[in-house]
Formats: sequence, structure tokens, C-alpha cells
Amino acid sequence: MGFIKRNAVTLVLFALVLGFVLYRRVPAYLENKRAMEQPPAQFQATSLTGTSYSLESLKGKFVVLSFWATWCMPCRAEIPILNSIYEELHDDGLVILGITAEENAVVQDFLADRPVSYPVILDEYGSITNRYSVQAYPTLVLIDKNGKVVDRAMGLDPLIKWKIRKRVTGSYL
Repeated sequence: MGFIKRNAVTLVLFALVLGFVLYRRVPAYLENKRAMEQPPAQFQATSLTGTSYSLESLKGKFVVLSFWATWCMPCRAEIPILNSIYEELHDDGLVILGITAEENAVVQDFLADRPVSYPVILDEYGSITNRYSVQAYPTLVLIDKNGKVVDRAMGLDPLIKWKIRKRVTGSYL
């Protein structure tokens, strides 16, 4: 009993922090789980370079949809990671599509200073973003070669490079 009295404030603060973390993370976890149980939303879009993409045309490839924004600091940190894994594995069937709902001029200015090696798609009116229920940036949706959503992550995941490599090649290395 002496331990609880001496550490009551610490225990209460710990319980509050734990409650807050659960309050913030559990809904996101449940949304991701629900999204992974459904087939991916079909879309047709054109990249900044003029190449047309649809989910149907990418069957047989491992697809990463990266929902991002120019003002998002975690997105900026994620771009070099995705560039690296794309350059390494695009010959093995990896397709990364960077999808942003921002205006063309804003995106072009951003890309002038920060090169992206994978295709970037402007999501006019946020239609693709809405179909994938994106609630935070960055959000990554990983779709396997059979067209099934196998992973979905909100926020910067420092292990994403290894997760993608494992899904594409079968090895973390």
C-alpha cells in the first residue's frame, strides 16, 4: 500500500497517457483493419508525366499508393525512403504511385526542389483519397500482385522500406 501512496501521481499520469494513446490509436487501427478487409477501390488517373494508371492495369505488380501533401513534414521525410525502395525494386514489379490532392502549381514547385523517382498523380477533387478513406498524411496502402490490400499505414513508418522489400522479394535484405 505504501508503494501506491508514494507513486499515486505517477500512476494516475501513466493511466491518463495510456488512455489518451489508446483513444487516439484504436480508431485508426480499426479503420485500417476494416479497409484491409475490403477490395481496393478502383481508380483511373494520369501522372504528371501523362502516363495513365488504373488499378486494373497494375494487376500482377506490387502496388504502393502513397497519399501525401507538400506541407506534410512526415511526407517529406518519407519521400527519400520511397525513392530508394522504388529505384531498387521497380524492375521486380514494384509500382509506387504518389497521390496528392493539391494543385498542380504547388506540386510542381515542391517537386522542383525535391525530386521524386516514382509517378506522382494529382487527385483532382480528392476522389481517390476519399475512396481510400485517407484521414491523415502520409497514408500508405500496399496492394499485392493479386490485387488484395495487404497493409495500410498512417503516419511515417521508419520500417516501411523493409516491409515493402519483404512483400516484393520475400526477404528483408
